Amino acid sequence: MSGREGAPRTGHAWSSVPRWDAYVVAVLALMAGLALAAGEGWRAWASAGLLLALAAGYLAGGRRALLAEGAAARASGPWLACYTALFLPAAVLVPPAASALFALAPLAYMTAPPRWAGAAVGTMLFGPVLITQALDPGPVPGLAALLLANTAILLFSIWFGGWINRIIGQSAERAALIEELEAGREQIAALSARTGAQAERERMAREIHDTLAQGFTSVVTLAQAVQSELGTDPEAARRHLALLLETGRENLAEARALVAGAPAAGSAAAGALEEALRRAADRLAAETGAEAVFEVRGGAPALLPAGVQVDLLRAAQESLANVRRHAGAGAVRVVLEYGADTVGVAVRDDGRGFAPERAPAPAGGSGHGLPGLRRRAEAAGGRCTVQASPGAGTAVVFRLPLGGTGTDRPNGAPA
Repeated sequence: MSGREGAPRTGHAWSSVPRWDAYVVAVLALMAGLALAAGEGWRAWASAGLLLALAAGYLAGGRRALLAEGAAARASGPWLACYTALFLPAAVLVPPAASALFALAPLAYMTAPPRWAGAAVGTMLFGPVLITQALDPGPVPGLAALLLANTAILLFSIWFGGWINRIIGQSAERAALIEELEAGREQIAALSARTGAQAERERMAREIHDTLAQGFTSVVTLAQAVQSELGTDPEAARRHLALLLETGRENLAEARALVAGAPAAGSAAAGALEEALRRAADRLAAETGAEAVFEVRGGAPALLPAGVQVDLLRAAQESLANVRRHAGAGAVRVVLEYGADTVGVAVRDDGRGFAPERAPAPAGGSGHGLPGLRRRAEAAGGRCTVQASPGAGTAVVFRLPLGGTGTDRPNGAPA
């Protein structure tokens, strides 16, 4: 509607409830019956016919003005003119028929801006009186009182119509706001879904990198060792072949755990973390010949969350993989340390070391390795530090809180 342009319409109550149509038609039909009862001769029939034509015009097309907005609403002027043109002669022919304003006045304010509607209602109020006076100029008893009453009615209708228009405008604004909020909620849901999917992809990438990728690296290394030892050292080849078989089985168990979404194989039972770390250190020693020592410091808590166990094991596996690939170490120490409110794992080697500020990016730009360890620690509310220098070995310390952020996450999922 013109009086409410700029606010999108979502459908007003009167435009969606058929009872409003019934009200308008019922009032006009009742006034037509009153015209037949109160009028005389052709005047009664003409007045009734005009009112029924007004009802038919409303149903045929006038009611669509209730649904219009913008340019379509500006076309409501002709409908107001039509209502007025049919109403005036009907009220002049049979004055009691003027009570049809009970339907036409609110209809005018709901289909046009207040000043248009006020002009139409004013014409319907004063038009019959002025036309009648023009046709019969004689004195009319109570004319002044009638004009005064009509003026009061018009002023009230203008005020009341403006108030209704403001309510309608506020309703349209709220409807637009609700639409915007719903659209925003849908965008937030979509963004949350994308963020969750991205976080899950990153988690799976870390898990695969820290488990399957490291296991396959060991398999390839052991297979190369077996290949070179078959003709020269069968005993060492058999030992490496057995280790290769064990590594393959563990990798298969890790793969099944990832597919099932379960905690890492062997990491959830009591004391399993220590055993898993010890096996990882022993495997490094068997594969590289370096002296690998595992020790536990501090008192272990009665219950260590599975997510914390997984993160600590993954950190140790990644650190040992780096020792295997890059350090050339002769001695490695893996320490699991329980504190009052933290738990950590440290991997130290006496290898060639490196300058941390010059550390090369992970192969292929995958973003895993030491950066992945730092992200894993931060996601669990902990911290990962690396101490290294060329020729002096490397120490990786991965520490997590025992309570609060991140310690109750299943399977080491990011917070």
